[in-house]
Amino acid sequence: MNDTALALTCFGIQFAVGCIVLFRVWRSIGPLRKMLLQSAAAKNNAWLASVSIGNLDTSPAAAKEERLQPVLALTKDNLKQLNAYRKTLTVGGVFESHVRSEANFVKDNVAADLVMPPPCALERARMLTAPLTLTIIVFRNSGTRNMMWNAVGFALIASSIVSLVWLGEMQGAESAAVDAIDLLRTNIAKASSGFKFMVAFLLLGLLNFVVGRWREYLVACQTVQSKLQDLAMHIGGAVIDGEDAATRSRLFQLYRYLNVAHAMTYIGQDAKLPQTAGGFRDLGLLTPAEVSVLEPLANCAVMSIADKQRETVLGWVGGVLTNMVRANQVQGSFHPPSCGMVAGVRAACARYDDLAVRHMPNLWLACTHTLMVTLIVLLDLEVAFNLKGSVLDVKPRLMLLCASITVFFAAFITTGVYVLAWAMIKELSAPFGADSDDDYNPNALLGSTERSLFGNLRTSFDRARIEAGLGEKALSARKA
Repeated sequence: MNDTALALTCFGIQFAVGCIVLFRVWRSIGPLRKMLLQSAAAKNNAWLASVSIGNLDTSPAAAKEERLQPVLALTKDNLKQLNAYRKTLTVGGVFESHVRSEANFVKDNVAADLVMPPPCALERARMLTAPLTLTIIVFRNSGTRNMMWNAVGFALIASSIVSLVWLGEMQGAESAAVDAIDLLRTNIAKASSGFKFMVAFLLLGLLNFVVGRWREYLVACQTVQSKLQDLAMHIGGAVIDGEDAATRSRLFQLYRYLNVAHAMTYIGQDAKLPQTAGGFRDLGLLTPAEVSVLEPLANCAVMSIADKQRETVLGWVGGVLTNMVRANQVQGSFHPPSCGMVAGVRAACARYDDLAVRHMPNLWLACTHTLMVTLIVLLDLEVAFNLKGSVLDVKPRLMLLCASITVFFAAFITTGVYVLAWAMIKELSAPFGADSDDDYNPNALLGSTERSLFGNLRTSFDRARIEAGLGEKALSARKA
């Protein structure tokens, strides 16, 4: 095979494979796509079924492995934590795992058959710092993994161009092809260096905003949680007679409404939650009459799927508190509806909803992405055109192989820097979804809040027994 045929063959194969990887051509092939999806689903189900990661056995089987034991043991522990957290995102949640009943809620705290709301998981994954774990995380998340495939595609295309550069350099120093390659090499270098700062500036600004917004989402979630718990604590502490059956019934009504309002905040963010008002009826949180009132409001949402329904439920909370004050069931100084605390809950929920529209302008995203791809192409071309004829005097075909390999890895690293930054932007722009180790877990927030509401609203149930016990203790102390 002559040099021209060799160069064109290498170019064609590498360029074709690079395009296939970059554009995921296999996704458009029906049977192959179906097979790959089924394979991915089977692997995902097997992964979810095992939280212990049995394939990472770090027992020291040989003396030479002992030095790796601390690193592998730490990595195994970290991955076990991540798998356990990811499982809570995808498997059935705590909030929808049980049905609430007034008969259980109104029981005394010391009742033997009292059923507490189940415990919950973490609302987000723990921060991990083990180097090997952090490397694995890059390939565990679908967003970063897909971007790394993009880097492979760009690198293959860049290495394919080396074959054409090699063919041109083989024509000799005095040929027009060499002059054209030198001109292209110079112009590409100037073009790529001209706006590297602009792309870096746009990417860093976007990353800073996205990471800040990602953190604000958790703050907003925890603010809603704290507002609900504060309200429940104030209500429970203001109850006049916790032994009164009517008072306990009203407290259960508040317990239902507060849980529904909290869960409606995350409809659309967690597929495991009820997606309609009727779903809350099945959990014992709404009555059929209440559902009939809320259902017509389902299509009135602006950003949050159930924001108008949620605000109606919070209005019911204020109404129940007003009725309790009028019925002398809570302290009159409590002032309906709870000194503005119900409005504070609504404001916290609205702030959470507002974060959905507080993103960067689409023009910023479009310009950043366009300039980033342009810079990646220029940088990869700059790497590919670095091959010079002076290194081809001895074993030129061997030098073609070496150049193709080195350009592939150089272009992969160069491209990977930018595509990983873009992957972070895409992943952290959506803090929910159960497809990333850093996604938040709304079910954990709901479960934690429900246990707090259950305890705070029932603090007056055993007050007489507690006060009697304290009186007996004081009397015994005086006699002693």
